[in-house]
Amino acid sequence: MKNNKNSERISKVIARSSQYSRRQVEQLIIEGRVKIDGKIIDRPNINVNSLNKILLDKKVIDYKTNDEIFIFNKPRGCLVTHSDPEGRKTIFNIIPKKFEKYISIGRLDYNSEGLLLLTNNGDIKRYFELPKNNFERSYKVKVQGKIDDKIIKSLKKGLFINKIKYKPIIALVESSTPTYTWIIMTLREGKNREIRNIFESFNMTVTRLIRISYGP
Repeated sequence: MKNNKNSERISKVIARSSQYSRRQVEQLIIEGRVKIDGKIIDRPNINVNSLNKILLDKKVIDYKTNDEIFIFNKPRGCLVTHSDPEGRKTIFNIIPKKFEKYISIGRLDYNSEGLLLLTNNGDIKRYFELPKNNFERSYKVKVQGKIDDKIIKSLKKGLFINKIKYKPIIALVESSTPTYTWIIMTLREGKNREIRNIFESFNMTVTRLIRISYGP
């Protein structure tokens, strides 16, 4: 392997440029799924640099030295994934081509919109998503019907729905009419369809869900 003073451990390089953790990368190496300069490697304690050609499952791994975060305003009607077996539109059909290898920090579902962060560094992705880092995510939500004080108190206390515990949520009604309510909600966790599931438990339907902030 080519080596110089700027070399780094192979597991670190792949983790930085993929969705895998360093420990997962080490397992992939043991399984023989990584090549350096055309040769399969079977041990993770190998250093590489920008001159080496790195393949993971036949896909080229970029040796990145600059960490970047791309801020994207996701529209409704697309998935946060690189490809969809059903052929639905994804964010990578929309964003500039130079960001096509970036990975998302968290997700927004098909009909949700707003702030989405993408990065070229898997370590940054994991840092934002790690529950112990307790990053806030804020959403502007339109709900059919009127949200009363009882619902607001339930949100602030936290809820159990279908044996799933949802942590307390900061909730502030922004505006309301007899037919709908706009509410700002701030969460410190990212459970799948959390906001939609919570309002469904009150027999209410979310008609718009817009993320407006994530992290510090």
